Order: sequence, then structure tokens, then C-alpha cells
Amino acid sequence: MKRYKKLLIVLVTVLAAAGVFGAFQVYSRYRTDRDRRQAVEKLQNSLAETAARYQERSATLTIDGDNHVYTMTELGEHIYYEYENKTYELGNESSLASLLFDADSSISEEELDSLVQSESDADAVTKIMKELSSTYDTSAKNARINSHGKITASKPGHVLDTTSIYNDLTSYLSQKTTDNYSASYKTSAVEPAWTTEDLKEVNTVISSYSTSFVSTNPRGANIKIAASRLDNSFLLPGESISFLNVLYDDSDGKSYQKSGAFFKGKVVQAEGGGICQVSTTAYASFLFAGIIPTKRYPHSIPVSYSPLGLDAALSVGGKDLLVENTLDYPLLISAKTKGNTLNVHLTSYANALKGYRYKPRAEKLSSKKAKSYLDVYKNGKKVKTIFLGKDTYD
Repeated sequence: MKRYKKLLIVLVTVLAAAGVFGAFQVYSRYRTDRDRRQAVEKLQNSLAETAARYQERSATLTIDGDNHVYTMTELGEHIYYEYENKTYELGNESSLASLLFDADSSISEEELDSLVQSESDADAVTKIMKELSSTYDTSAKNARINSHGKITASKPGHVLDTTSIYNDLTSYLSQKTTDNYSASYKTSAVEPAWTTEDLKEVNTVISSYSTSFVSTNPRGANIKIAASRLDNSFLLPGESISFLNVLYDDSDGKSYQKSGAFFKGKVVQAEGGGICQVSTTAYASFLFAGIIPTKRYPHSIPVSYSPLGLDAALSVGGKDLLVENTLDYPLLISAKTKGNTLNVHLTSYANALKGYRYKPRAEKLSSKKAKSYLDVYKNGKKVKTIFLGKDTYD
């Protein structure tokens, strides 16, 4: 009996010891897991804090004394982590921290910083550059002149070198730095192509052409209005004029009357009837200056005020007279009516035609057909003939 009691005591003692040991093992595992979680969480926070230093940067651009401050978000900066050739986006620090802890539980702040990467967004920076250009770029204004010799002064423009700013910003965004960016820039002046002094040379009539009309009827009234709208039109080299746009610009408060006009080979009453005489007279004056319009249309039937093949019709939504100043110098268009005479003359530099003389002519093929040419003279001799076109009046 005593023997069994001893065995029982031994057994109880062993079981108790085993329980304590098991409990110790469970506690040890719990403590180890807890310590790991705390260490990983600390590492996770360190990663986030390191990345935040990059996110909190800003870029200040001082342009002509104005400050423009941009956050990394506005600049499109992409901040992320890179570890063992794998990318981890912000917000995914937990999984990265676990990998780092398992690899090296004693990773330093410098090593954490090396994991943070930044990548600039070219599109976002380009958008900002366009906005800055829109704010600071201003076009230079060329001088203008009217038929009274009054000159509107030229004015310089300004341009911002956004290419340099773009290169500076993208270079900064690609660097490994937590410092803010700050730099000053200035716009540069852009001088106008044609200044007040240049236009003082616009003082010589280089071509002129006149036609006759009856000034006392509605058609005559329309011609006077159209001429007044064309008068003082000014074209720098390369600039163009649309006669439809100019002659139908009613910002002067005037209105055309109904008068005879051509429509599909018939005479109809239409508002503005007669203004084609202004475009036709101007067309001839342009040709005498060696300027060939980029667009020109004949009438549907012959007109009395122009040789067949040398008229220029206008029709809303259809026919227009488009002219580009192909000279190397400014061109002032003057359109005047006096009594029953309409005159259009062009004024430019004295040497605008460079010694050439131009003479338009038409060759009548039939009562409804004609060919037109522009003869070119130098030193009194014809040096070239330019074919203008063949017209049919149906």
C-alpha cells in the first residue's frame, strides 16, 4: 500500500511539472509572437515616417516675384518602396516590415531610407508648365497704322523659359533628397517684329485701282458702307484678310440695303447687293502690287465694272476673296468713295515692289469665258507672265 502511495505521489509530481513546462512553453511562444508583432509594427511605423518625409516636401517657384508652391501630389511624384527588386506601394508597409524583420531584425534608419524611391510624373509637370506659360507668356504687339498716318505703338511681350523650369523640377524630383525645392525665375522680353519706327516707312502708294458706280441709289449706299469697312485694313507680312469677314462686320452699326445681286446667273434683290464691286476693285489693286489672292471667285454672269476674268465675287457661305500679304513689308489698304468713284489703293515701303511692275490682263475667249494673266516687268521689260486662271460665266 505504501508502495502505491509513493508511485501516486511521483506521478502527480511528474504531471504537475509537465503542466508547468507546457504552460511555460505556451507563454514563451506568446511572448515571442508579441515581441515580433511589436517589432514589426515599430518597423512599419518607421517605414511610413521615412516615406512621409518625402511626401511632405514642397517645391516653390518664384516667378517675377510671385511665389507658386506645389506639393508632391500636385507634381505627380510617385513615392514607393523597393526591396529585393520588388515594389511595395505606400500603405503596404506591414508586409514589407515583416519581410525586413525576418531578414534582419536590427535594420537601421539609413537602410530604411534607402528603400524609399521617388519617381516624377512628366505629364503632371508638363501640365504645370503649360499653366505657367498661360499665366506669364504674353505676345508682343506689333505697331499698326491707319490711312491718316496714325500709328498705334508696338509693345514688347514676355515669355517664361518653362523648359529650364521643367528640367530643374524633374531633376529635383528624381534625386534622393528630403529637402524642399526653391528657385527663382524671370520672364524674358520679346520684342515685336514691327515697331513704330518701322511703320513710319509705310508712306508710298504702290498700287491703285478705281471703278465707277452710281452713288445715289441703294447699291451706291452699300458700296460706300463696304468701302468704309475695308478702309484702314492693315496687313503685316504673312497676315491675311477675308473680305467676307470684313465687309459683313456690322460693328459700325450700319446696315446694307436691298439691291441687285447675282444668284445662280440671275439678278435678285439681296441685302448688300453691290459690295462685290469693292472686292473686285481691291482685287485689281492687289494684282497691280503683284499680290495674288489665295482665294478668288468670278461672278455667275459678267459685270459691267470689270473686264471679264478680273472680277472677284462675294457670297455669304460660298465665295470669298482671301488675300495674304506676300510682300516683305507692311501693307495698308485704303478704300475711298468720292462722288461716283470708288478707289482702292495700297500703301507700303517705297521699295516694296523691289523695282518690279505688275499689270493684270484678261483674254476674252467668248461672251462667257476668259483667261486672266499677270504680266511682270523689270526695267521696262516684261520678264514673266503668270497665269491666273480660266473663268466661265454660266
